[in-house]
Amino acid sequence: MSPVQPSEFADFAAATVYEAAGKCGEMAPNIRPVGDSCRLLGRAFTVRCWPSDGLAFMRAVELAAPGDVLVIDGGGTDRSTVWGGSATIRAVYRGLAGVVTNGAVRDVATIRELGFPVWSAGVCVRGGVANHPGWHNTVISVGDVPVAPGDILVADIDGVVVVPSARAAEVLEKTRAQHAKERGADERLRNGGSYEDVLRWYQSLSKTAS
Repeated sequence: MSPVQPSEFADFAAATVYEAAGKCGEMAPNIRPVGDSCRLLGRAFTVRCWPSDGLAFMRAVELAAPGDVLVIDGGGTDRSTVWGGSATIRAVYRGLAGVVTNGAVRDVATIRELGFPVWSAGVCVRGGVANHPGWHNTVISVGDVPVAPGDILVADIDGVVVVPSARAAEVLEKTRAQHAKERGADERLRNGGSYEDVLRWYQSLSKTAS
């Protein structure tokens, strides 16, 4: 069986994937979209920076493959940046899918101008240095969630969800079922059904599944 591709999650909201995964994998809610692009899909290329040092993410831009998402552990501080305009220009040229970080970013105007998907814990004018090589393609923690190289990232305006690569096929199948259930519930509400009606319908689905 061929591996699940991130694009196979394209029709599904991050919240739907979260529910289907068993209500897990969601990053902390302070990690928010920075620019106007509010959709992100891709495989994780993980980066861990020495605090306030950007050499690791600069190298990651060259090491990652087109379509990868750089997931950057910047130490969880919003007082120095781990991403900016120059990195965005290069990332767009190389075809990277986007960036997710627990650090701060700057040069938001450039990020928005280029339409590059970036989720971060904040925006800060303060830059850092470029001395420490950092670490690449190791398991890191971003937004209180472990992220391994190759995991699938699904992000939208609601937040970021990490799908472990080992569970991708299982979660994709459950996401399709969850999406169908959500659409069915919404259709009932649009047609005048009450929440009580929808809950009974959910319960009937659960009994059928069991």
